[in-house]
Amino acid sequence: MKGGEDMYKKPAIVIAVITILGTGLFLSRPVFADDTAIDPVSSLVQKLADRFGLNKSDVKAVFDEHKKEMVDKMQDKNEERLSQLVTEGKITVEQKTLILNKMKELQDRREASKDSFKDLSADERKAKMQEQKTALENWAKENGIDLKYLMPFGHKGFGRMPKAMN
Repeated sequence: MKGGEDMYKKPAIVIAVITILGTGLFLSRPVFADDTAIDPVSSLVQKLADRFGLNKSDVKAVFDEHKKEMVDKMQDKNEERLSQLVTEGKITVEQKTLILNKMKELQDRREASKDSFKDLSADERKAKMQEQKTALENWAKENGIDLKYLMPFGHKGFGRMPKAMN
């Protein structure tokens, strides 16, 4: 029966590692070092597949599923937060809609352009991010929205970059 127990230990270990490490990696930005983008998720997927003798695409599928679950939870919490702000009279229903649409637009733009940042120098990336920050600040001002309400976790961390990018 020991062989049967080992059969269940390997996937359990992999799932535990993916859950613990995957959340942090998926919710963090890519790391930039020496002006080259490193994809920490891809390298972790490969290491887990190699270490535990698993199919890389199966491991990647678990990561992708976990990422979607985490993003869905974050979106639900953000929608609840914005609804509470409407209830408190801090934003209007129209502003809530504008915020949700802007956040979707920003996420879509981030996904579409993530590879283009790889080819930029650290200074170019910094300038591009500053340009995007300024545009967002202008949008918020035009719509009478305090920028802190646009950020899912408040205003903390907006515009900050990993040390390697500064």
